[in-house]
Formats: sequence, structure tokens, C-alpha cells
Amino acid sequence: MSIQISRRQLGQAALGVAALGFLSACGTQGSGTNTDGTVTLRFAWWGNEVRNTSTGKLIAAFTAANAKIKLGAEPGVWGSYWDKLATQTAGNEMPDIIQMDQQYLAEYGGRGALLDLSGQKAIDTSGITQDALKAGQVDGKQFGISAGQTAYVVMANTRIFKEAGVDIPDDTKWTWDDYIATAAAVAAKMPKVFGSAYGGTDDALTVWFGQNGESLYTEDGKLGFTEGTLSAFYERLLKQREAKAGPSASLNSEDANAALEQTLFGTGQLAMSWAWTSQLGALAAATGDDIKILRVPSLAGSAAKASMYFKASMLWSASGRTKHPEEAAKFINYLLNDVEAAKIQLTDRGIPSNPKLQEAIAPLLKPTDKSASDFLKAIQPEISFTPSVPPVGTGTLSSVSLRYLDDVLFNRKTPAVAAKEFKAEIEGLISSAAK
Repeated sequence: MSIQISRRQLGQAALGVAALGFLSACGTQGSGTNTDGTVTLRFAWWGNEVRNTSTGKLIAAFTAANAKIKLGAEPGVWGSYWDKLATQTAGNEMPDIIQMDQQYLAEYGGRGALLDLSGQKAIDTSGITQDALKAGQVDGKQFGISAGQTAYVVMANTRIFKEAGVDIPDDTKWTWDDYIATAAAVAAKMPKVFGSAYGGTDDALTVWFGQNGESLYTEDGKLGFTEGTLSAFYERLLKQREAKAGPSASLNSEDANAALEQTLFGTGQLAMSWAWTSQLGALAAATGDDIKILRVPSLAGSAAKASMYFKASMLWSASGRTKHPEEAAKFINYLLNDVEAAKIQLTDRGIPSNPKLQEAIAPLLKPTDKSASDFLKAIQPEISFTPSVPPVGTGTLSSVSLRYLDDVLFNRKTPAVAAKEFKAEIEGLISSAAK
């Protein structure tokens, strides 16, 4: 039996080796009180070699200033992080401090696995924006606090546009029709280049529903969109495909499983793609080109009605069963508010949610990081809403979204059928989790 490893899995395996090397260097310890009176906390996060290195520096700086607290490092990679965390939680071995993603916040917080950080006096949230705080709240409890902000955007490769002789549109005014026409124009001039990725994920759905006056989820944990609006979303993707403004269905499906640097955009085969502002540096490094961040297109041709939003790139959470909540809170406060900590990690976990830290690191940013930071500041007046935290049961939404995208692009389902079945499936996941 042969086993094929995707490019994403290969990348994760390589990062896993790097993580294990770092872990051996730092050492790991179980959480608890030691015989010398010190406290050891377990700290888990996902990332890559760069993040592991900077996080090691954060740990060293914090423990040097807090002699009574030790930190056991537990780095991981996205592909295996959540399976491991689920196993640890089920076995009552959850790390004390957890790097959390909003997609899983309600899954863990709603089941009592996370500490309500609002009750921890050691954490100062006065400098954190209200939007950033809301991103970590479930049923009125603060189960996570945003480590940094990012926004879902269109990335444009300026070299490809220049070679194609196509102007990059004014992103404050462009519509979805403009977006498709632009992508088609570039593809027509560049035979070996595709116009744009489809953007068929749940992140893209959040934008689309917002522009239509709806939402992916409601505040009370239900679905906030109609089948008709979702069907129109799929119809737009088919319109892009028929205009030859995107890759084939098979290439798009393969691209979804590629590591960021190995995607069609990362290898210079796409003029535009959908990504997070925090990924600008990695994409610029992969392509070797100047990448311009663009606002998402809108139905009305107005940036004020594009329904862009800030997302917590990740959140800091603590175990609901930690034996040392005060010490865990102290470390989280350090990560959120300490200027020197911000200078160590810069924008690796997104643009800091604390404006004071944004100012502190501004002179130290690389050009790509500065571009991302400046873009987030520029769109601040246009941010119209903060999406509701995904309800319990929806942790697999990303993979479900991509599956239905494949069904539509491969003509296995019509937009109407895909919309009906997608909505029913997600309602089923939410309903099952509530039982």
C-alpha cells in the first residue's frame, strides 16, 4: 500500500521536526508546584520555526523576571495541534496556557474547559480594544483574549499585473463584477497565470453575508443567513470560473491542500488571492514580488459597505482546571501588555490588539509588516461589525466549506442544492452539539 503525503502535510512534518528540536532544548515539565516552591505552567501553541524561536525568547524573558514561575514549552503544528489538545482535555491533561483559535473557542469554553479570564485580576484589559475583547467572549464569559488582529483581504501580485499590462483596481470602489473582469483580463494576457483564487471558505462567506445584511452566525449561536444568499455566493464563483478568471476545479482543490508557500499564489501562478493581512510577509517572501493588499470587493462598489472585519489572529486562553490560575493570568497579561514582549514577537501573531504596543513596535517593523499595519489602520473607519464567535459544534466548518466549494466547481451540485445541503449540515452540527 502506498502512502501519498500532500505538500501541506510535508510542510507540517518539517515544522514538527523543528518543533521537537526546540522542545528538547527548552525541556518540558508537568504543571504543578515544585519542591523548591516554584510553579511550573505548561504552555501550548502552534506555529513554525520562526514562532517557536520568538516564543522561546518570550518564555526566557518572562521567567527571568518571575523567578517563582517556570514554563514548560509545548509547541506544535496546526495539523496535529487540535487533535492533541482534544486528547489532552479528555484526559484532564490540558496545558495551563493555550494558544486558541476563535473557531474552537466555544467548543472548549462552552464545555467548561477554559478559564473565564474576566475574573482574573492579574490581567489588565484596559488597553485592549472592545472589538478584540468581544472576539473572545462566549455567553458573557471571556474565554480568550485576542493576541493580535488581522483582516481577510485580497492580495495582488504587482509584478504579474505589470507584465499583463492591467491596472490594479481602486479597491475603495470595486465591485464583484470588477473583480471578476480584472482577474479575467490578467489571465487572458498571461497564459501561464490564473486570475484569482475563488475565496470559497467560511471567511469569505462572512464577508458575503455581511454585504447582504446577513451573518454566518447570530449572537445566540444559530445560523444567520438564507439559502438564497448562499446560493448567490456559489453562483458568483461559477461566474468567475466561466469567465476563465480562476483556476480549474481540480487545481483549486489541490491548492486548498498546499502549504502557503506552495500555493498557486505563493509560486507566482495567481494574480490575486484571498488571505489574511498577517500572511503578507510570508507571501512576499515566497513569491519574491511586491504584494499589494486590497480591500474586498463589494456589491455596492463602496468600501464602507464591504463588510470587512477584524479577526483575532489567535487568542490567549487558560485551562479551566489549571491549579495556578493567578500565575497563568500573569503570563497572559505579559503577552498582552508588555512592551518588551511585543518587541520580541512583533507581528508574528498579528498586529497587537493593544494600541500602545502597536506604537512601540512600529519603528521595528519590516516593510511588509508595516504595510499590513498601515492597511489595518486605514480600514479602521470602514469596519462595520465583529462576527459572532462560532457556536459549539462548528469546529469543522472550514473543511465543510471547502467540500461544498468543490461540489459546486466540479458541477456535482447546483448552487441551490449546495446551499440547501450546506445549511442543513451546519444546523445538524450545531444541533448535535447541543444535545
